[in-house]
Parts: sequence; C-alpha cells; structure tokens
Amino acid sequence: MQEKISNSQLFYIMIGFEIGSTVIFGLGAQAKQDAWLVILTGMLCGLVLMWVYTKLVDHYPGHTLTQMIPKIVGRYIGYPLNLVYILYFIYLASRVARDFGELIGGTFLPKTPMPVVIACFMAVIVYCLSGGIEVFGRTGEVLVPFLFLVAIVSWSIVYSSHIFDIKRLTPILESGAGTIWKAAFPLVVTFPYGEMVLFMMFWPSLSDQTKVKKLGLTAVFVAGILLTINMVNVISVIGPRWIEERVYPLLTVVKLASVANFIERIDAVVIITMFIGGFFKVGSFIYGAAIGAAELVKKESRRSLVVLIGVIIVPLSLIIAGSYIQHVNIGLNKVPLFLHVPLQIVIPFVLLVIATIRKRYGSR
Repeated sequence: MQEKISNSQLFYIMIGFEIGSTVIFGLGAQAKQDAWLVILTGMLCGLVLMWVYTKLVDHYPGHTLTQMIPKIVGRYIGYPLNLVYILYFIYLASRVARDFGELIGGTFLPKTPMPVVIACFMAVIVYCLSGGIEVFGRTGEVLVPFLFLVAIVSWSIVYSSHIFDIKRLTPILESGAGTIWKAAFPLVVTFPYGEMVLFMMFWPSLSDQTKVKKLGLTAVFVAGILLTINMVNVISVIGPRWIEERVYPLLTVVKLASVANFIERIDAVVIITMFIGGFFKVGSFIYGAAIGAAELVKKESRRSLVVLIGVIIVPLSLIIAGSYIQHVNIGLNKVPLFLHVPLQIVIPFVLLVIATIRKRYGSR
C-alpha cells in the first residue's frame, strides 16, 4: 500500500530541503553586493525547471521519475538512466552530510572525529526515515515552523544590535547584468533550485495529486524569497567583501550580534537550525534514492534500503574529498556543470519533449 502525506507536509519538507545547506554558503558572492539578485535570478530559473518537472507529471500522473523514464525512452536506455539518478541522489546526500559534518565538527564539536559526527547525524536521519514518509512529513510539520521562529528571533536580535546597514547593498548592478547571470548559472540555478528534481520521486505519495504544480511552484518561490531576504540581511551586516572571505557568512553575522552586551553568541542556536535543514536535505535524498532502488529491484518495503543507503553514505561522505577545501571546490566548480546541468536541466527537458511528442503523435 502506497504511503501518503498531505500537501502541507511535503511543502514543509521541500522548504527545509531548499534552505538546507544553502544558508551555509555565500552563494553569488562573486556578484558582491548584488548577490541577492543572483539568488532571485536562480529562483526564476528554478520556477521554469519546476514547471518542466510538474509538466512531466501531467503526462504520467501517479508516476515517479524512475517510473516515467523507461516509459518515455524505453527500458534499454531507461533502466541505466534510472541507476544514474539513484547514484546521483546518493552522491548528493553524501556531499550534504560532509557539509554538515564539517560545520558541526568545526564549530560545535571540534574534538570529535568527523566519522563519529557524520555517523550520528546519519543515525538520526535513518531512524526517522525507517518510520516511513508519513513520519518524515510529520517531522517537517513540527521542525520547519521552528526554523521560521528561530530566523525571526535571530534577525530581530541582529537588527537590535545596530550593525545592520542597508546602504551596503549599493550600488545596485554595479558590474552589470552579465556578472549576475555568470554567478547564477550554473551554480545557483542548480543549487538549490534544480535539486528539486528529486521531488519527482515524492509526487505519488501526495494525498492530493491535483495540486502538484501549485505545490512545487509555491515551494520554489517561498524558498527563493526566504534565501533572498537572508542574503540581503547578510550583506547589510558584513558587506560584500566579507561574504567572499568567510567560509560561513551567516555565522559571522550572528556572532557579531549583541544587544546591551546581554543577548549575544546566538550562533549555537543558528547552527542547530542549520542542522535541522541538513536533516531534511539528506533525508530527502536518501528517501528518493530508496524509492528508486525499490522500484529497480522490485522490492515492496523501502525501510531496509533506507538503512543500507544510510550506511553507504557515511564512508562515502568521507572519501569524496581529501580535505574540506577540495570538497567545496568540487561542489562549487565541477558538480554543477558535470552532474547538475545534465541531470536537472538537459535530461528533464529532453524527456518532456519526447513525452509531448509521444502524447501528440503516439496514436499515429
């Protein structure tokens, strides 16, 4: 029997996924004070991509991405391509796990070995996912509103500490629109917006299939606005130069915040909220990979596959890069071009064209 979740539950999961590891990095920093415009540009492209993903669902309602592909391109191309997507989701889960392992290990638990940090992080995720998509959805309903509350309180403290200066956003478009597009594509378009291709694995679990397009577009729009507001705030506090120089710009901002030398050092709370975002991002990738793997091996239960994938991710996250600098370099310069663009943009567009042609001329 197919497990079901409500539209609101999946919406919360998608918002947690989109914010996830995105707030850690200073995306669009090369555009300096226009970094917030880079995120907005990425959001607009993300809306187009989400339209493509949901349009495919219109052609094959009730199907996951890995169920659609063999029907569109045939099983001889479809099954190898499905395997590529499953491995892609597992690889991205390992990358995000490494991101948060480095964040927690470098700030919260500096003396704890990295494998222990990542293994504990993964154990919590796998334990939740072993209860099924319904438990994951209910967790989203509880934790994501908490993220919003913490964000509101944290930024209120930042504003009250008088370190906020909106003039740091000027001059707008100093380097021209070309610089913004160069910063947006492929990195910001594909991370985090294009990664929403993953949720094509979740659509059949929705209790109301008629609102897939509205749900997907709304999630991209809301997440894009939240990320834009966050970047505007970060630039207004530390300025464009520090965004490029700091590994974790948001943490730099909250460390600077202080109200009457009494309310300060709120970075610990912010790290916890980042951890929650990572929980939803890694968890979503694992569950999406488990759904695809279950379909590939024709297995009814996904719980054992969730555990297996979680076990694989722990060592994989440690060996994908020799150092954190190398890890970030691969993630920002190579993964978007060689993995994200083909699997998030090119292949879904090709699938949509073929599916449209099949629908229109299939009877002939």
